[in-house]
Amino acid sequence: MEMKKGAGPVPGGYNFGTFAGVYTPALLTILGLVMFMRTNFVLGNVGLLQTLLILLIGGSITLATGLSISAIATNTDVGGGGAYYLISRVLGPSFGTSIGLTLFVSQSLAIPFNILGAAEAIIDGWPLLRNYFPLVNLLLGALIFFLVWKGADWAIRAQYVIMAVLGVSVVVFLTGPLGNFSPANLRANWGALDSTVSIVPFFAIFFPAVTGIMAGVNMSGDLRDPHRSIPRGTLLALGTAVLLYAVQIIVAAGCFDRHEMIAHPYVILTNNALFGLGFMVLAGVQAATLSTALGWALGAPRVLQSLGVDNCLPGIGAFKAGVGPQNEPRRAIVLVIVIVVPILVWSGMMGRNANDTQSSPITLMSELVSLFFLFTYAIINLAAFVESLGRNPSFRPRFRYFHWGIAVYGAATCILASFLIDTTLSLVAMLVISGLYVWTRYRNLEMAYGDARRGFLYSRILALLLQLSGLPLHPKNWRPTIVVLCKDIEYRRELIDYAILFSQRRGILSAIQIIVSDDPRHIGDRRTPLLRRLRRIARERNWPIFPSVVFAPEVDSALRVILQSHSLDPIRPNIVMMGWPHNVERVRPFFTHLQTIVEDLRRNALVLVNERPSQMPQRYDGGTIDIWWQSAGGGSLMTILAYLVQLDRGWRKSVLRIFLPMDKAEVAKIRRVLEAARIEAEIVPLAEEVKLRIVVPKYSAGAELIFIEFPDYSAKDERRQRITHELIQRDLKDLPPCFLVVSNGEADLLA
Repeated sequence: MEMKKGAGPVPGGYNFGTFAGVYTPALLTILGLVMFMRTNFVLGNVGLLQTLLILLIGGSITLATGLSISAIATNTDVGGGGAYYLISRVLGPSFGTSIGLTLFVSQSLAIPFNILGAAEAIIDGWPLLRNYFPLVNLLLGALIFFLVWKGADWAIRAQYVIMAVLGVSVVVFLTGPLGNFSPANLRANWGALDSTVSIVPFFAIFFPAVTGIMAGVNMSGDLRDPHRSIPRGTLLALGTAVLLYAVQIIVAAGCFDRHEMIAHPYVILTNNALFGLGFMVLAGVQAATLSTALGWALGAPRVLQSLGVDNCLPGIGAFKAGVGPQNEPRRAIVLVIVIVVPILVWSGMMGRNANDTQSSPITLMSELVSLFFLFTYAIINLAAFVESLGRNPSFRPRFRYFHWGIAVYGAATCILASFLIDTTLSLVAMLVISGLYVWTRYRNLEMAYGDARRGFLYSRILALLLQLSGLPLHPKNWRPTIVVLCKDIEYRRELIDYAILFSQRRGILSAIQIIVSDDPRHIGDRRTPLLRRLRRIARERNWPIFPSVVFAPEVDSALRVILQSHSLDPIRPNIVMMGWPHNVERVRPFFTHLQTIVEDLRRNALVLVNERPSQMPQRYDGGTIDIWWQSAGGGSLMTILAYLVQLDRGWRKSVLRIFLPMDKAEVAKIRRVLEAARIEAEIVPLAEEVKLRIVVPKYSAGAELIFIEFPDYSAKDERRQRITHELIQRDLKDLPPCFLVVSNGEADLLA
């Protein structure tokens, strides 16, 4: 995993590390009720092959979700609230609110689900206590919420003890029956008990086993370095748990009789414990189930507290208040207790009368818990997919092992599995989530008729543009929206190709061909065929651009009007690309236009100095992209454009080099900026003064692409402008493609 260390502790939290804050709660939550109470039951019914398949499918869904969480968590600031915080910052407050409530409910339901496991293990060991099942439930629940009420640090310290007990217990019940292992028993347990047995209900029973990764993510507000801890702790915990489950399934299949596994899935473990240490298995099941319940009891109130901080629903702001220096969510804990206690009483009453494993309240609740977590995981994967497919240049996760296809697989399998488990409940869940979304984002929907496709697209674009215009601008959402100015697009095709390369289909491109004409008559008749020709050229060359044609009596005044009016607020060009003026009489207007673009209209400018119409910007064997860094604004813009170029298939092997004056403080500062921006580049400090004629050819003669900040672009004196033009043209004409850059400061690497 390519991740960097964080800057320091997070204020207002416990500042746990990876092991204490993520790995431990996640692992203990995964190694919970299902391992002791239901794995053997599933194995006995569907056999070794299908149980391993269930583990593989469930593990792959959780792995996809873990990778999605890792990508999101390493690309944005992480606050309290875990998965809710991450989703709401990607899909927005409306979607975040609906899934945040779903996540809160799913974790609240998982608490009594695991307390039930601990209580059932006690009842199985001492059958005389069955009549007191509700009381046992409540006593165990009281223990869990006592630890949660005391604070997360108490709970984490308790989990170290729990992990030690659980580790001994796993060793005892895994190694105890090994003396009975036989290939014949393995073959007997290979297939399902009955060919008519469906794998789906047993997947529902088993899936809660691999949902525990959320327990570590829930501690996001209490982590010292969540960007590092969440990916590492989550994936390591999942890998450890899946390995242990696989070993348990294979050992049980080779050692136990399937009918015994179905009738007594837990008791068979105590009866075959190493050295007769059955009490350690009981201690282990208590440790596993109560630690899982403890993990969810820590997480659920923090999700509700985060919802309260965002104040996204009427009255929910009351839960944002915390207690003490660590901001413990006591009010949210009270609400969780109110939800959990009635379920414990109800399930205790049911458990008192249960005759077998199938009728146990645990089996009945597992389906509901699985459904809620499946929908939660589906939305998490959807959030990662949207973030990736949105293709914001700011989506640069430190976590590299992610692809949008992983998120699609995770979301699709979650939704498919939920509908296979229970179609009716899945539909209800989708309606509830959708209702919450609509409720939190009430708006009027205008319908358009005529051509259905065009009408629908038009109405959506209109609605989205109006919505976009009301959102504040933020450097995180900066995109290269480029307009190319030229007299002949055919001649300036290299400019178009570079504009496409710089945008990487993440921004809107337009090309404006300016036709000088003193005749104001019949402009429409003359303009239409030219515009059609440009559109045809764009289609034939697969250019993702919007061409336009402007007739004007002269270029200079037309250019001022074009740059002011060429926009559809809130979408307006932020980069103007131009070619280099080769005629001396065009030098003064060129500098005037450049100053108008940057100083008056606050746009960025890119000027291709050494244009070669026959040379296309394609690379397939590496090379370097050189940036001559002179200022923070210009350096940020050039580095973002270079990063976007590297995303192109033909430029992926290229190396980004940044040249800057030899200053240890400045070099260290730029290194920190690049690290925070998640961009890899080679920094080349220069001991000599940067002179275009001497230094740039010395270092960049073999580069594939060069970015240089435009020297003295603001010169007002005509003589000085001509000298600058002459020197630049002389010094850079024999170099590789070189862009002179003027930045308005909007592009920010640290966004």
